[in-house]
Amino acid sequence: MMRKKQDASDSFSKMLISVLVHDLRQPFATLISAADMIKYADHPLSEEELYMIFDHMRHTASKSIKLLDGLVFWMKSQNNGYTCQTQSLPLRELINSANGLYIYDQASKSISISNTIPEHQLIHANKEMLQFINRNILSNATKYSPPGGIINISCSVEDNQITVAFADQGMGIREEQLERLFSVQDTRVLDSHYLQGAGIALSICQDMIWQMEGKLWAESSYGHGATFFYSLPLPAPGLPL
Repeated sequence: MMRKKQDASDSFSKMLISVLVHDLRQPFATLISAADMIKYADHPLSEEELYMIFDHMRHTASKSIKLLDGLVFWMKSQNNGYTCQTQSLPLRELINSANGLYIYDQASKSISISNTIPEHQLIHANKEMLQFINRNILSNATKYSPPGGIINISCSVEDNQITVAFADQGMGIREEQLERLFSVQDTRVLDSHYLQGAGIALSICQDMIWQMEGKLWAESSYGHGATFFYSLPLPAPGLPL
């Protein structure tokens, strides 16, 4: 039993390293390419051209830093004695902030965001964990949305739970892949186009939501987009916000 647990841990560690290599290699390549455009341009670049290049570099670097920050925070949460601290947070504001990293990518594909979460809706969560989850869901939705697509974000409250939904208009996920979506220990899941280079991030999101006593899942009809959900318990009545 101990051997199996160690093998699973080793496999997870190898996949984590693989994802870091995959997800960080592309941003570095983008930064180098942008720097070469400036250095080797065959004509002096205009102020507008330079602004666009530097803005793209900034977005690329920001996404990489947020990825690393989230992974470091999650690794700290695995230490013995760690207690997940939660607080009441403005949900709409958090999602808009998380989506700020993907505005450039969405604009390049003419993707629209429809965020119907009420302005003053609160959610009880750990801010770092919730933002890691929001960023990963929005990243996938942006990546797999078709040009001109819409990402719909909504929430509902029922039975002392708040549920948040992110619906995209991509190709969606096959039924057999949905069953293994958050199980990176099952290497077959890596065949899913949704999980190439990002499967372990979804597994970490699952662990984070569990630590907050919530739930994370996805629904999809292949060919008609996918919707990612998470639900979290609302604070008990009478507790301070």
